[in-house]
Amino acid sequence: SQTWHRRVRLTRPLVDKVLETVSDEVDAGSGLHKIVPLKDSLQQFEMEVSGAIKCLVGLLESDEDMLGLLLTEAHAASANDEPIDPELHAVVELLLEDYNRQLEQILQEITYLQRRVQTKQELVAISLDTYRNRMIRMNVHISIATMCLGICTTAAGYYGMNLTHGLEDHPLAFG
Repeated sequence: SQTWHRRVRLTRPLVDKVLETVSDEVDAGSGLHKIVPLKDSLQQFEMEVSGAIKCLVGLLESDEDMLGLLLTEAHAASANDEPIDPELHAVVELLLEDYNRQLEQILQEITYLQRRVQTKQELVAISLDTYRNRMIRMNVHISIATMCLGICTTAAGYYGMNLTHGLEDHPLAFG
């Protein structure tokens, strides 16, 4: 349990630092590669803690298994050839419930960190989408300008050819 508490205490500043360095600007895509390993690490940590919680819950559901954890009492009882008092499992149950509570707190902290990372990842994705949309809009405007210029150039090219079309003899055409 102390190892996992320490791991949460070490992970929290790491998450804060990575989320600070990943900006919402165009270069956010470069920071996105930092978020993915962090997210994977948090998911793996969550799975480890969830597995430990399931194990503790399984132990808490079985009085016989909790009595089996009382090794000193079991050794003393076997030396005296008497059974273990079934009421002694209460001490183990309290201890396991406390561990379960601590692990639930660690799991909540991990979930909170995962949500922060997910939120930042979504904000970066929105930022990149916005930038991409601006680039597409600029591309459309340039394409429209190119088409207009092409049409004007086509008309000028047609009238600029050395063809006889009747306007060269018209009195008002070339003043």
